Amino acid sequence: MNRYKKIIFFFIIISCSYHGLTAFTFPKANFIEYDFNFSDDERLKQVKDLLETNKTEEAIQKLYQLIAEAEKLKDTNLIIEGSLLLADVYRDNGDYKSSNKQFYKLLPLIKENNNYLQILYFKKGGNFQKEGEIDSAMVNYKNALFYSNFFNNNEDLKAKINANLAGIYYLKEDYGKAIEHSKIAANYQKILGNIEIEAGILNNLGSIYFMQGNYKEALNVFQQTFKLVGFGQEDLQKQIRRSSYINSAYAYSGLKQFQKAFEYQDKYISLDDSIKQELKYKEIAEIESKFKVASKEKEAEIEKSKRLEAEYLSYGLGFSICILLILLFVLYKMYKLNKKNYTLKIDQKRLMHQSKIEKLKSDSQTKILAATLDGRLEERKVIASVLHDNVSALLSAANLHLFASKKQLKDQVPVEINKSQKILNEASESIRDLSHRLVPSLLLKFGLSIAVQDLCEKSSNSTIEFSCDTKNITRFDQNFELKIFNIISELVNNILKHSNANNATIKLEQLEGQLQLVIFDNGKGFDLNEINDGVGLSQVKARINVLEGIIKIKSSTEGTRIYISTPIVY
Repeated sequence: MNRYKKIIFFFIIISCSYHGLTAFTFPKANFIEYDFNFSDDERLKQVKDLLETNKTEEAIQKLYQLIAEAEKLKDTNLIIEGSLLLADVYRDNGDYKSSNKQFYKLLPLIKENNNYLQILYFKKGGNFQKEGEIDSAMVNYKNALFYSNFFNNNEDLKAKINANLAGIYYLKEDYGKAIEHSKIAANYQKILGNIEIEAGILNNLGSIYFMQGNYKEALNVFQQTFKLVGFGQEDLQKQIRRSSYINSAYAYSGLKQFQKAFEYQDKYISLDDSIKQELKYKEIAEIESKFKVASKEKEAEIEKSKRLEAEYLSYGLGFSICILLILLFVLYKMYKLNKKNYTLKIDQKRLMHQSKIEKLKSDSQTKILAATLDGRLEERKVIASVLHDNVSALLSAANLHLFASKKQLKDQVPVEINKSQKILNEASESIRDLSHRLVPSLLLKFGLSIAVQDLCEKSSNSTIEFSCDTKNITRFDQNFELKIFNIISELVNNILKHSNANNATIKLEQLEGQLQLVIFDNGKGFDLNEINDGVGLSQVKARINVLEGIIKIKSSTEGTRIYISTPIVY
């Protein structure tokens, strides 16, 4: 008899596989969303309208503007709601890190508001869950559940938190906790009257019992699911019923009740075939509907073309006459313009000649400025070398002589020798610092990448943070490295002095023989027409021209972006 049951169970699996079923329907740990009800602020409504019409970039831009205005006005509620919506936009587009970044910024504002805290932790847990970081997701869901307990009429969110926690515990194979939270979630959905959602949670609960090997309890839960959905013909009800049928078949097979397993397996196959057939009918009906619409549109196009053809014939003659009159008028005007063009050509040649002269002057000035800067660079290198190699060495030698004298005098060392040593040490440190300021030692020893990273670190402070990203940067010609470093230093100084930014980034990359530099910040920007005559920017442009590179600057109230590309000198 046992052998007969095993053969029956084997045929159940073969039959299920034939109908497209390859495994037991286990509970899913998918993230269940909770929609936050925003206020009636018109600007938030405009942003949501943009999102609904797939204008995501414009919506994000307006949200950042809205949050900035709210921060100026110290409108805390608008800051919170705008940031929550911005976090949702990032999440919907798959950028979970940026979404969580918005939540981290919000925490100091809502630390006393339990309602916002439960929503924030719930959504943050969802982001971690979607990235597969289930431990972080669990911590945030638990926090959300803690703050939700402060509210009595919040069953919907509590249900979703518990449902998501059940999924997390299921992934961690903690079936006891998964069952506990599934029951809580199902009970809240029962209170809310969401029968189909309650049935879906119970179906998952039965699947967890099955994983425990508790087949009887699993069957009891599946029977509750059948009672909830009944024989309803809505798509969701059919899907839940189909899933419960096959789950019951597996549970009965686990209890060795193969006849019952076959019965529920047949119900599953019958309902599955019915659902697939309905989908085919819907597809066919949709195709027929589209064909009829296309046919009517084609008939309308034919009628429209006939009407247009008649209109074209009636307007054709009048249009031709108009064209002829216009041509005559144009010929007359051309005759008069030819006379003016002759004098204009002479003026243009004069202007072009003058423009060439101005360009030559500009190029000469640029070369003179670049030569001056190169001269300064060489002068600084020489001074730094003299200070480091000669003066510093002389001071060190003097200090050694004083040290040797102290050894000979032993306990009878005059105070003047100690003071002299102290003065020599201070002089050595001052000369070393001056030498490093003239030509950075990190640049000479380790190259451009390390020197720029050090510059970013030293330039960062409590009001602005510089980040650095370098790719494929090797060692280049020393003078070339110094020139590029001086350009970067000048641009960093401009950001520190004028931008009022709190975030700036330097990107440096070696690509196909070109050194590409991008510097951008989120400051107030500047007017390119007004700043072009600045000494610092002129020096930068002069160096780029001499290096046969290009520089492009874009600036607005949202920040400044400077792109530089120049051939590498090895």
